[in-house]
Amino acid sequence: MSLLALARPKGTALLLVVPLTGYGFAHWDHELAEPRRPVALALVLVTWVLLSAGSLWLNAALDGDERGALFATEAPRPKHLVALGYGALAFACACALALALAYALALALACALACAALAVLYSHPKTKWKAHALLGPFVNGVGYGTLSWLAGWSVGGVAMSARTAAAMMLMTTFVVGMAFAAQAYQRDDDTRRGYRTLVVTRGPAACLRTATICARVAIGGVAVLAAAGVYPRLVLAGVPVFVLAELTMARWRRAPDGGSPALAVEFVTRMLAGGVVLVALAVAC
Repeated sequence: MSLLALARPKGTALLLVVPLTGYGFAHWDHELAEPRRPVALALVLVTWVLLSAGSLWLNAALDGDERGALFATEAPRPKHLVALGYGALAFACACALALALAYALALALACALACAALAVLYSHPKTKWKAHALLGPFVNGVGYGTLSWLAGWSVGGVAMSARTAAAMMLMTTFVVGMAFAAQAYQRDDDTRRGYRTLVVTRGPAACLRTATICARVAIGGVAVLAAAGVYPRLVLAGVPVFVLAELTMARWRRAPDGGSPALAVEFVTRMLAGGVVLVALAVAC
């Protein structure tokens, strides 16, 4: 059970939204009538669950006690946690290889291999990118944003369009912002570990200010593209829903000591709800 707790199931469930969105966007963008290769999509999701578990187990081994991390719960560290982390990453890559061989999805394989490499760079004691003010958020943005989107999108077997690329980059921008926000309440922990994250070097306010900018860029980008006709103009009707997320962020910025994981969860949930509304409006057109 400790392995399951350290894999943060709630966070993994949210992660799977990204490849699923990429897959759905491929169908919407090219007006595909029937779901393409659903078994391949299932294998992508299994691969990403394994990648997430391996990444988080390596992260837990590096950090030690991480009760304050987003979606984390207190759990003992198994003796061979590092080996299990590498094993999960290797198994994920094997699944992606099988996927590539069975369905000619070389891009999904490349995305999985890149995610595994980033997970190692993020949490290996000799590289420890997560301790860097910029490299940590970079890994989260590329791995949880761009690569995860591309893996799901690739299953559709369609050509990349400008509006697909724009949506992917806006999603990545938001993920980068969340990476900064999620460290806002961990200054004491990161300081104790000797990390040089943004919350250590510039404080919680800088983290939340950066997260706010990223979220506004993502939402504003959707609004501008919808107004320009790149996305259906009906999508503009859903933009006000994000006021709820903005209100949460405003409370978060006023909270002492960088807030709490509860505020982070509330913010992510409200942003996700806004995204669901936008998708529903786009599909309705």
